[in-house]
Amino acid sequence: MTLKNSIIPKNKTGNSHFYFVNKINILSKSKRSQITIFIILALILVVGIVFIFFLRQSVKTELISEENPQAYIETCTKDAVEEAVSILSEQGGDIASESNTMFRGINITYLCYNANFYEPCIMQKPDLIAHIENEITDYIKPRINNCFDTLTAKLESKNYDVRTGDMNLQTKLTPNGIEINIKRDFKMQKADNIKSFDLFKVNFMHPIYRLAEVAMEIANQEAEYCNFDILGYMVFYPDYDLSKFRPGKGDVIYQIRHLQTSQRFVFAVRSCALPPGF
Repeated sequence: MTLKNSIIPKNKTGNSHFYFVNKINILSKSKRSQITIFIILALILVVGIVFIFFLRQSVKTELISEENPQAYIETCTKDAVEEAVSILSEQGGDIASESNTMFRGINITYLCYNANFYEPCIMQKPDLIAHIENEITDYIKPRINNCFDTLTAKLESKNYDVRTGDMNLQTKLTPNGIEINIKRDFKMQKADNIKSFDLFKVNFMHPIYRLAEVAMEIANQEAEYCNFDILGYMVFYPDYDLSKFRPGKGDVIYQIRHLQTSQRFVFAVRSCALPPGF
């Protein structure tokens, strides 16, 4: 019911103006009180968010402190692996390729290749997944060694006595991600405080295994049929977006993109190439 249609009682003198003004004042104060409450709640919310942010930053800093070697090496290793995967994903599975073609300024590896015309391509990397594992291992090994050297120097600057052994490094791709196992004796001591490690494990999510599987399927069909139906494949496997480019010289460039993560894998094929003019 609005004020306009309200029945305003009269006082003993018959004057209703007093009641009308009083009711307006009450409503005005109520609205101001509500606004004040909302402002206070908003301030509490902002302060809470800022507090949580700084708390998380503090916890993160503590986790990657050099006095927590497992977390320190894990962070350092993950950065190196992501760098390796980023490079080889754009270049057909190789960090530095010897059999490649130039496309948009990048040397892209042939996964299936035949220099002759009309003839189907020959698989260049029959076990692409194992090849990528080796490429990652070779790339990250010197960088992880550097991580340990940096960690040791930081700990020694804090008066720790640090001793390390030889390093054995293994990379394993799985359908769910990448696993890195670093076997290395690592001992740090300050007075009676002694910490010893012999295994550093790093696991994180990445679709490189599944991208490599799709790449192998494409290359195998190119070797057998001199073609691959990307539209038909996407109908049955909607998690991927496939593209095909023909830059010339009989080359075909395939791009596989994992839609959920936007990660991609690019490689080249030369199969049943036609001579110029056809």
